[in-house]
Amino acid sequence: MLVHLYIKNIALIDEIYLDLHESFNILTGETGAGKSILIDSINLALGDRINKNLIRNQNEEAVVELLFRVYQPTTLQILKDFGLDLDEEQCILISRTIQITGRSLCRVNGRPVTLNMLKEITTHLIDVHGQHEHQSLLNTSMHIELLDQFCSKELHILKEQLQNLHKHYNQLKNKMDHLTLNEQEKIRRLDLLEFQLLEIDQAHLVPEEEEELLLQRKISSNAQKLSTGIHRVYQLLHEENEQTISAVERLGEASNILQELCQIDPSLTLLYQNIETIHVQLQEYNRDLSFYLTEFEHDPYRLDQIENRLHLIYNLKRKYGHSIEEILRYREQIEIEIHALNHQQENAENIRNEMNNIHLQMEHLCKKISSIRKKTGLCLEKQIEEHLHSLQLKEACFKISIEKKDSISVNGWDKVEFLISTNPGESLKPLAKIASGGEMSRIMLALKTVLADVDEIETLIFDEVDAGISGRTAQKVAEKLMLIANKHQVICITHLPQIAAMADQHYQIQKTTKNSHTTTSIHRLSEEQIVEELARLAGGAAITSTTLKNAKEMKQMANQLKKQIKK
Repeated sequence: MLVHLYIKNIALIDEIYLDLHESFNILTGETGAGKSILIDSINLALGDRINKNLIRNQNEEAVVELLFRVYQPTTLQILKDFGLDLDEEQCILISRTIQITGRSLCRVNGRPVTLNMLKEITTHLIDVHGQHEHQSLLNTSMHIELLDQFCSKELHILKEQLQNLHKHYNQLKNKMDHLTLNEQEKIRRLDLLEFQLLEIDQAHLVPEEEEELLLQRKISSNAQKLSTGIHRVYQLLHEENEQTISAVERLGEASNILQELCQIDPSLTLLYQNIETIHVQLQEYNRDLSFYLTEFEHDPYRLDQIENRLHLIYNLKRKYGHSIEEILRYREQIEIEIHALNHQQENAENIRNEMNNIHLQMEHLCKKISSIRKKTGLCLEKQIEEHLHSLQLKEACFKISIEKKDSISVNGWDKVEFLISTNPGESLKPLAKIASGGEMSRIMLALKTVLADVDEIETLIFDEVDAGISGRTAQKVAEKLMLIANKHQVICITHLPQIAAMADQHYQIQKTTKNSHTTTSIHRLSEEQIVEELARLAGGAAITSTTLKNAKEMKQMANQLKKQIKK
């Protein structure tokens, strides 16, 4: 539902803020007041081509913003698929800023999007019917979805089954495409994989080997420093000469003294025990140093071996992974692919058989789906024709063409298109071939009336839906718009009082000139102002007491009819 509309600096519009009713909104105004500008502005926000001449003040940007509140679960899911998060009130803001250079910036909830994304998103939010091209019913690809919405629940169950099969079929097809390499490509691929496998295997890689080699390289690179340092430590702790006594010898002497003194003063026992423990530990420490010195052997060739090994590992990492573990995982993948290539014919045959089986299942589902569509289509054709006849298109013939395509998609094998003939002797044509804007509007109105219960687009705009009609036909149009407004938000621009009287909320578009500055504005009418506007629509510029009386009566009758329709 379109909650709020904001337009700035477009044509005669300086700035407009407009809050809209959730049901039936009517916009009226004199010819040239700016009704078409309003629709043009909305279409710009929906992704229409830019006309730089629409920018009022060439020194400023033009801006159009549409604030929607979304209720339909399907539409909410589509927005979620686009990565769009709605606020707690489930609102989404569509914004388009237009520059004099012809460039524009599209945003959805403040996030920049491409023009194609904008069009795809807004297609599910709003439909504009009338003299403009932004119409989902003119998009042939939408016809099958509209027809399916009108079909029974059985069709949707069948379509879900078909979609699952179609997804599986495509997965198998991708596997088959990968398997069906020509023989030369297969041989080249096998040669490459076998070379890579041999290169990795000959390296005899071991997990965490690189870390161990780096440590060994560090030790080998500092062998002389290690040997000299350990010798010096050993000398300091153990060796003695004429000038010095070793630390071990001194600790032993101190321990003996304390042992004797303990016989005199038992309180020295703890000191004796501690120094004796240190003495024993130092003796063990010296034995470890001596063992290290005995085992330590500096091999001048060992460093070269380590460097060569690391170079081999780095070379393999450059080709096959960032670590030895990744290289070994890649090796496993190579083995699997080599096995698959060597058994390619057998695997291809198995996949081909499975694909054939799935295709038969899909064909069976397509037959059922097509049968339901054709049966529903006949019923839908009759209902739409009845509405067209009541809208003064008495000779109109409406058909739903359902043809079988060569391929199967997630929607089956049907190509669905709505066709119409509005005059006797004319052949059926696609909706897009209908030339008259007013005629098109009534066709759309008939379609929307029938599809109102199933069409998930929440907001519908009808521009000049009353073109070329009057009297009883106008009353019928008003009633159908009211029926649609029970299920959708309707925004309608009209010149006919019969239609305007049905409004839940009535707005007047006015053009005023002050100090040589002309501007278009929109304001909501009060009950009294509505009667005056209806009188103007019915009687022209001269509003008399009679036209006011007739207008008041027309509004009262419309309110009574609305109550009946809403029941």
